[in-house]
Amino acid sequence: MKTLKLLLFLAIPLVSNFSCFGPGVSDFSTELTANYSIFRSSAHEIMITPNDGWNDKIAIIPSKVLRVNVYKNFIIAERQGLKRRSPNDKLDTYKIPDEKTKDYWILDTSKNFVIGNLKFNSFKKKLDSLKIPSNIELIDVNEY
Repeated sequence: MKTLKLLLFLAIPLVSNFSCFGPGVSDFSTELTANYSIFRSSAHEIMITPNDGWNDKIAIIPSKVLRVNVYKNFIIAERQGLKRRSPNDKLDTYKIPDEKTKDYWILDTSKNFVIGNLKFNSFKKKLDSLKIPSNIELIDVNEY
């Protein structure tokens, strides 16, 4: 019995240390361009932000970024919207993917300007007006 108590006493702190500290196994950041990176802090929190932080005056592409690519000073992304898991529970603010919401974003890093919430047709027109090739391939953030 004493051996079992001793094992539990030693095992609980060891297990809690591995599960509570540091980034998760699949968390990452990937450099894009002009001091911007893809930051993944959870399965649903994947965003594009400056490496040195941001505030409400700095252009970002919010979560959940699915696919991305870079053309000159532009970052182009496809994003899936998020919704509250339990909209009627004010204490539960966790967000999950909204399968009904996908949109496109274009971030101009040289002008600190972002255009977002574009539907596919509007996105294609905006690419054309900005002289970005309309056939630019968006790459899954996990493969970029």
